[in-house]
Amino acid sequence: MKTIFSKHTFLILLALCVPAIYFLLVPGFYEPHDTHHLADIYEMYRAFTSGQLPPRLGPDFIYGYGYPLFNFYYVLPFYLGAFFYAFLGSLTVSYKLVFLVSVVISVFGIYLFLREYFSKYASIVGAVLFLYTPYRALEIYVRGAMGEALALSLLPYVFWGLSRYLKKPNTGNIALAAFALFLFIIAHNYLWLLSAFWIAGFSVLFLFINKRRWNIFWGLVGIAVLAAGLSAYWWLPAFLEYQLVPSVTPFLMEDHFPFIKQLIIPSWGYGTSVWGPHDGLSFQIGLANLFVILFASTLLFTKKNKLDKKYMLLLLWGMGGFIVSIFFMNIRSLPFWKLLPFYEFVQFPWRLLFLTTFFSSFLAALIIDRSKSKNNRLFFIIPFALLLINVVPYFRPNKIFNKPDDQYLSRFFADQSIDGKMGKVSTEYRNYSEDYLLLPDWVKDKPNKLPENKIESESAQISEIVELSPVSWNASVSSNTDDSTVTLHKLYFSGWVGKVDNVIVPTKPEGDFGKVSITVPKGEHQITFYWTETPLRKLSDGLTLVSFGVLTWLAVRKKYREKK
Repeated sequence: MKTIFSKHTFLILLALCVPAIYFLLVPGFYEPHDTHHLADIYEMYRAFTSGQLPPRLGPDFIYGYGYPLFNFYYVLPFYLGAFFYAFLGSLTVSYKLVFLVSVVISVFGIYLFLREYFSKYASIVGAVLFLYTPYRALEIYVRGAMGEALALSLLPYVFWGLSRYLKKPNTGNIALAAFALFLFIIAHNYLWLLSAFWIAGFSVLFLFINKRRWNIFWGLVGIAVLAAGLSAYWWLPAFLEYQLVPSVTPFLMEDHFPFIKQLIIPSWGYGTSVWGPHDGLSFQIGLANLFVILFASTLLFTKKNKLDKKYMLLLLWGMGGFIVSIFFMNIRSLPFWKLLPFYEFVQFPWRLLFLTTFFSSFLAALIIDRSKSKNNRLFFIIPFALLLINVVPYFRPNKIFNKPDDQYLSRFFADQSIDGKMGKVSTEYRNYSEDYLLLPDWVKDKPNKLPENKIESESAQISEIVELSPVSWNASVSSNTDDSTVTLHKLYFSGWVGKVDNVIVPTKPEGDFGKVSITVPKGEHQITFYWTETPLRKLSDGLTLVSFGVLTWLAVRKKYREKK
């Protein structure tokens, strides 16, 4: 690592980030499309402070009825955001810092990966293109797509970890590659699935190049299994429990395929994606990125640029990745999309711009490294730099707002404020649709007001209600019948537990809102409601803990051997 990152290289890469992150450092907030991630950061923080480990339930969604968002949604960006919020106490600053981190780690990650194959100069050129591509500016300053931005930044680390292992197969590099893949998986719901073919293809290339194929192959299997185990606490419950919520998403894929001219012709805007060619935001690949592809194609057909087998395979892999990504952003690829069981959740095929960004950056470094003469490099780098300069102005918000966090909380929650509950519902929240929270099948209607009491019963008297945490309550109950129904004004989902006199009793959904309910016998009783891990989730958590133990053992084992 020390030989890769000299002091000057480190400072150069850091300086390259400044224009991209400048507006993340200035005071104020810029309100991109996914401003609701402020709510997700806040709920992740509330989930942690309520004692959930791992956090799954956001306790304040839907008029305080709560929603297990982090049981289904990607989590890594909100871990970061909650960490910053815990120390800084500002949601908007924490939001911007997640994007700032994504920018900085992306530059260093792509440099580490490219440096495994190319010169320092070529790797810096590739890193510049990876950062200053239109899609990254779109993710940060227009869409505010926190998960996609972080996943894009982590993708090079996956390839870097694989490269380290493929070049030097040992337990330490298995641990490194598995950990990078684990972070990539939990950064976004399905970008890792869309990348899986190219990650596997990259590995297969080296199986053909390297003579010790089977030894390397089983190590690759180990990396995949270990990464799956590390992330099992998240993906296993999400996969098995997603059937409990409807699969309908707000956006149909068929309406959001970009036209070819939209991919090529430079444009910019802060609007939304709509049906047809008149979208309010840009889907351009980037002129510099397209120039790289055109230049790279000459390496395939020009004899004087003949490449050795290794670089030819890398060139074909990069070109193939770029071209296939373009194809799947075209409406003609829809029949192939429908072969994927999860295709509806992709929603926007233009999300594959994250792959065109990655592959064009890789090819830019390859071109520089394979250019034989100084004149050839200048012939590439001068128009490349001129085309790239046009992208820098995209890295700015449309408008800066100066609002306190409470204004955003009143938009996304019924009664939350930084200092506690407000006790009334804001008009802004009444007009806000939490459409990304897919309600379970047993919920017939969405709550539309705050409950008077957290725990209620029509046939029993409730008193001494005590909130122990945002996900646990105690109360006293006096029942005159043998089967009084007591309800907790929380959205029922597996994980809610009810106790009567410290004995666990069955819970079930009640009413149109699907509230948590228990049956209480006649007499005076103490009841408790709380959220905890189900047996399935405990099993998933156990797989993750065991996998972290294996990861630690692999890493320590390598260091122990080196000391010996």
